[in-house]
Amino acid sequence: MLDEPLSALDAKVRVKLRSEITQLQKSLGITTVMVTHDQAEALAMADRVVVMDKGYIAQVGTAHSIYQYPQSPFVANFIGVMNFLQGIVVGSDQVCCGNLEFKVTQNQLSVNQKATIAIRPEDIRILDNKETDNLNNTLDAKVEEIEFLGSVYRLKLIPQGDAKEDLIVEINTSQARQLNLESIDYLTLYFPPESIQTFTSEN
Repeated sequence: MLDEPLSALDAKVRVKLRSEITQLQKSLGITTVMVTHDQAEALAMADRVVVMDKGYIAQVGTAHSIYQYPQSPFVANFIGVMNFLQGIVVGSDQVCCGNLEFKVTQNQLSVNQKATIAIRPEDIRILDNKETDNLNNTLDAKVEEIEFLGSVYRLKLIPQGDAKEDLIVEINTSQARQLNLESIDYLTLYFPPESIQTFTSEN
């Protein structure tokens, strides 16, 4: 049992030691349970991840499956960063969020059921003017904040229209240079249908 063994270390030492612990565990062949509140640590080190919510198991699976296919909004938001929009199901593959209608491919909900759609920041695409013609799942958003994180830029955006939730989009440094971010106030976003997940709304 490892109970947050890396919590008091600085970032670079943590990264180095988590690799060494993983290699040691594999070489010894010992089953190890590690407790951590660091999501990156869990994703990097675990063969299987158990997400706990208020003392109950919310989901068990590989790091990849939990990140890509969370079974609830809690798991989706706890592991990594997730964008959420509230809406209502209007078709087998359509969810309406305010005045925006999104085509989705991962929907098990019924028509007229309240829904929460979710998408990861790295899955949202930024479009140029030529790409917006006849393309669904798009919205315009105002750039509220730009955060430089080294290999990526994290953008906080305010959607235009009825959608009330702020959005987070992550792009790499090459895309940022092409866009000339510092001179842009508004962006057009595209939500790939296959990247949108749909959950029962808790509201």
